[in-house]
Amino acid sequence: MKNTNNYAKYSGLAFQMLGTIVLFTYGGYKLDEWQQNKIPVWTLVLSLLSIAGSLYLFIKSATKE
Repeated sequence: MKNTNNYAKYSGLAFQMLGTIVLFTYGGYKLDEWQQNKIPVWTLVLSLLSIAGSLYLFIKSATKE
């Protein structure tokens, strides 16, 4: 039973991480499009920020046990 709970917990966390990264990257893309940037600064910044934030929350959750 504990194995199933861990599976559900970490698969839910994976979908949360994926959603956060996709949402922030899309937001950065739209900001770059709106500002007509030749270099996708917002896409890079927001995607890297979302990856760092997701990893932080994952590590925090994994070490909580």
